[in-house]
Amino acid sequence: MYPLEFHVITDGKQSEDRILSVSSILAPHVTAIHIRENSQAAGDIYSLSEKLKQCGIQNEAIYMNDRVDVAVAAGLGGIHLKESSLAPDVVRHHFPSFRIGQSVHSRDGAIQAEQKGADYLFFGHVFSTESKKDKEPRGLDQLQEVAEAVSIPVLAIGGISPERVGAIVSAGASGIAVMSGIWKAEDPVSIAKQYKAVLMKESDQDAQTL
Repeated sequence: MYPLEFHVITDGKQSEDRILSVSSILAPHVTAIHIRENSQAAGDIYSLSEKLKQCGIQNEAIYMNDRVDVAVAAGLGGIHLKESSLAPDVVRHHFPSFRIGQSVHSRDGAIQAEQKGADYLFFGHVFSTESKKDKEPRGLDQLQEVAEAVSIPVLAIGGISPERVGAIVSAGASGIAVMSGIWKAEDPVSIAKQYKAVLMKESDQDAQTL
């Protein structure tokens, strides 16, 4: 059983000041903060990553979504790939120091990503989410199928609330990735602590059963 992880992903809708202020407080409570600013230019994303580091967030805890070039330039700890991005083995060949994740949407996609060298996976969307109103959620059964099909950590994403974390872990997930649940909250830090508390409780229960 892997340690339960908690990843927070920027949603491309926040001001830089809010990203920095919230992330600096969240950092002790999360595994990683992902920069997912798809509409921003490379220079702006690089500047954001540098400012996150200036806020005291360790390089290893900052992951870049898709933009391998910016992740390299900024010396970040992780790169998170889409299924349409460069394959994990290509990134690994050139940049072996990264922790490399990939988003997948099926059991076959998860198996392929693991074979290509991904270190961890995001699987979703597990529950209904406003960002994908027109697509049916994949649900806990498919999450369990994916988690059982690979040997690397699988993190659930999509419609994740603190109340759902227990069921997610029971389905075999090694943690959660949250976007709207943090950035749309009136008090992002308070809700992040709720997620973390449930994850710690689930982790303690798992340790007691070993």
